[in-house]
Amino acid sequence: MNRNNPCLLNRAFRILLCFRIIFTILPQSEIFPNSGPGWRMKGDTVTILDVAKRAGVAPGTVSRVIHNTGYIKDATRTKIEKALNELNYVPNRAGRTLKTTRTGLIMLAIPDTSNAIYVGMIEAVQEYVDNFGYSMVLFYTGGKVKGELKAVRMLREHLVDGLFLIHFSYSAELRAAIDGCNSPVVLCGMCNNLWANAKGRRFSTISIDVFHGIYTATAGMIRAGHRKIAYLAGEKGTNVYLQRFQAYRKALRDHGIPYDGRLVFWHNYMKNHGREAASAVLAMKKRPTAMVASNDLQALGFWEECRDHGLAIPGNMALSGMDNLDEMNMLHLTSIIMMEDRIGASGAEILMRQLREKNAPPVDLSFRPELVPRASTNGAYFS
Repeated sequence: MNRNNPCLLNRAFRILLCFRIIFTILPQSEIFPNSGPGWRMKGDTVTILDVAKRAGVAPGTVSRVIHNTGYIKDATRTKIEKALNELNYVPNRAGRTLKTTRTGLIMLAIPDTSNAIYVGMIEAVQEYVDNFGYSMVLFYTGGKVKGELKAVRMLREHLVDGLFLIHFSYSAELRAAIDGCNSPVVLCGMCNNLWANAKGRRFSTISIDVFHGIYTATAGMIRAGHRKIAYLAGEKGTNVYLQRFQAYRKALRDHGIPYDGRLVFWHNYMKNHGREAASAVLAMKKRPTAMVASNDLQALGFWEECRDHGLAIPGNMALSGMDNLDEMNMLHLTSIIMMEDRIGASGAEILMRQLREKNAPPVDLSFRPELVPRASTNGAYFS
């Protein structure tokens, strides 16, 4: 894709939206024609009756949860899902024959469809696996552990041959589900992966040194003369944003600048958060002179709100983001390249190698983002 062509970018997002609708609305039996009611647990050791007994509900209620049909109370659904995981119940909806026959599909599971950073990753994965006669299935997790667990379950049900999971969660439940997979799994947490180099695991990891990226951006602001630097922190409680926040704090500390929590804005990682933060900044009597954003969507929202209220960037304030989306280039906003194309190709390469070589060991890769100074931080003065 020509990443400087907005028309092609919009087309890619329409495709992404279609995938989101498919996997959010349609039953799995319509997505995968071979799926149906004739599934059974691998080894036939656990049945719906076992799950129903553990959860204290009727077998039909368990069936409705598994098929995601009919109304189920949230408390009942949670109880049944807990029993399914405790009993390690894995229905093989793709049929018993697929236990020994490959599907020719690998899954790329992404957190959301609103961030264009995943477009390059999607294209790279599809292009690479196509060379080996494979196709890519795109799955939308919502960036939540429930969606990530569903992606892993689909792998364990033999609906796909391998999984490339972009995950935000590091829960024990997710780790246990992944450890139970007999098929190749590659994990990328869009940060320094906490499970890299873990002993006794079979999955591979791809890390992105986001700490280095945000530290470099914040230190660059300081070198440019800024002392009151605000921060768009993203979603609190997720490691992908915690690592970035820690980098911001360390850069301040290393340069002798006191931390001020009033200049840090937690909410989410979308444009609306950037706009809300800009409104708060505009209301300050003593405004910061620079803003570092933990991703580009927040930076773009911040820029839009500042523009709408006549605050010039970089005239009145410097701004940097992270992801290097096309809009950042068009608006001359400083950002950080995340290497998403190389990450996608590397994840696909690992999956293909492990599918071809039965005893291929797990791999841990790491990528270091690169700062791209532009006019929003006074260009050369920032580097």
